[in-house]
Amino acid sequence: MALSLSGPGSNTLRKRASCQVLVPASFTVLIIIIVTLAALLAVEKSKPPVGAAGPGCPDGWIGYRGKCYYFSETEGNWNHSQSQCSALSASLAGIDSEQEKDFLLRYKSFLNRWVGLQREPGQAWMWPNGTEFDNRFPIRGGGDCAFLMDDGWFGSSRCSTGRHWICSKPDTCTMGTGRAVESKLGDS
Repeated sequence: MALSLSGPGSNTLRKRASCQVLVPASFTVLIIIIVTLAALLAVEKSKPPVGAAGPGCPDGWIGYRGKCYYFSETEGNWNHSQSQCSALSASLAGIDSEQEKDFLLRYKSFLNRWVGLQREPGQAWMWPNGTEFDNRFPIRGGGDCAFLMDDGWFGSSRCSTGRHWICSKPDTCTMGTGRAVESKLGDS
């Protein structure tokens, strides 16, 4: 005996058959959505927060390629800024590569910030560790203390000007090893 979906009562049979297919299909779609959301949430939670310390950096510092960086929230002249960095067992940031400069530009905000370049009038630019600057980046202006500008250039001004600053120091994971281990934070 064949079931006929035509004639009296056939509408009821069609509705019942479509409900029997629709409910399991809806339930399956709902389960797929829940599993997908759970997977996305797990991946998001496993990412380090932006601005978090690297593996060998103190809280409030940002790690990148074996160094820790601190971005001040206050202003000071160049000497005050260097003193504040020294109090944190650091120095005003020295910048060794274009990649490091690009990293600092991502985190420095719109503020021009002191870095470790300074010179005596008529002398060469020097980093805080005593090495001479190799002129790999042009420095604008006629001052004796350098800062990192929004556009990626370095500017110079009188050292008595108040600015925010960037401190840097080796991270504790690579300190004394003579090598830098690249932090994945900020490398996106």
